[in-house]
Amino acid sequence: MNVSRVLAGIRAQVDPENLIDSCSGEGCRVDMTDIPSRRVVIDVESEFKSRKIATKRCDPLLFYVNPNENNLVAAPIERKSGKAYESDVIGKLENSLDFAASITPGSKTLKTVYVPILFHTRGINWTNPRGRKQLNVRFHGRNLRILTGRCNTPKNLAKVLSDSGYL
Repeated sequence: MNVSRVLAGIRAQVDPENLIDSCSGEGCRVDMTDIPSRRVVIDVESEFKSRKIATKRCDPLLFYVNPNENNLVAAPIERKSGKAYESDVIGKLENSLDFAASITPGSKTLKTVYVPILFHTRGINWTNPRGRKQLNVRFHGRNLRILTGRCNTPKNLAKVLSDSGYL
């Protein structure tokens, strides 16, 4: 497995101006502590604008290789400094998962795992307040659970990913 080649392949498919170092922004700090240093972070909003894609999209998109599982992790991240609205979050993450799949290079040695994530500060406004309190998106014919965490807490990204087995 050549991690550098896989990540370089992803970098080559986006405008270099849209490659960023952090997943934080808009009043929501996402702590990158303990996330593999060999990674790619894309400012999806800027990338969609440069491609003239007008659909809803997440904030950053993180790629890294989980060496323990030999997986390429593609994690679109939605940040909400206020209350997160279920339908808005789902739409943004579904479109961003499709984008992630379109720029993920095929690899014979790495399996790509798609991990949508929501960070919020004031909770989630549920479409059905009496329904199950779990966010899911449809992606490639399957339901994926959206991992959730709180903005502005130490190691929040590593905690969400490691608690779910992706780190």
